[in-house]
Amino acid sequence: MARILINLLPPEVMAQELKKAKFYKIQFAGIIIVLIMVFLASLTLALRILQNQSIAVIQATLAQEEQKVSDLKGTQASLFLLKNRLNGIDQYFGKSSQQSSMYKLIDKLIPVSVLVNAITIDKTGGAVVLATVPDSASLDNLVNNLTNKEVNESKISQVSVETLNRGRDGFYRIGFKIK
Repeated sequence: MARILINLLPPEVMAQELKKAKFYKIQFAGIIIVLIMVFLASLTLALRILQNQSIAVIQATLAQEEQKVSDLKGTQASLFLLKNRLNGIDQYFGKSSQQSSMYKLIDKLIPVSVLVNAITIDKTGGAVVLATVPDSASLDNLVNNLTNKEVNESKISQVSVETLNRGRDGFYRIGFKIK
């Protein structure tokens, strides 16, 4: 059996009802969008408040650590001063420094015929030597003494010749660095 539908309402009423339904749907969607925006805004505000609190805690911790560091600066200065004083005292009590041990080693390795013009020794034990050598045999002997690990007691790791020339008088003038 087929159903028969009879619509006794005028078509204007039906069109009006459809318009109202569309309006209500648009109004509902608008309300949902406004609620979502309010939710996102409140969420952003809450995150900002939480971040400000954690930043404040971190800044307080940073201030405490900076205070600790500034308190230790005085201690560091005192320790540095005491270390320098101890080094000075050790030198007076016969404990040889790197400079003095390097000077003694260079004095031992340089042949008698070599005339030393200048010796400069830095705090790390590196040295620059300027010397005058009368002949090539003495020059060979000097270089062999400086580069031979057995003779220099393995205390010299590197020898670099900076200058080497021979004057009219037949003397060799040599400048070398020792590390």
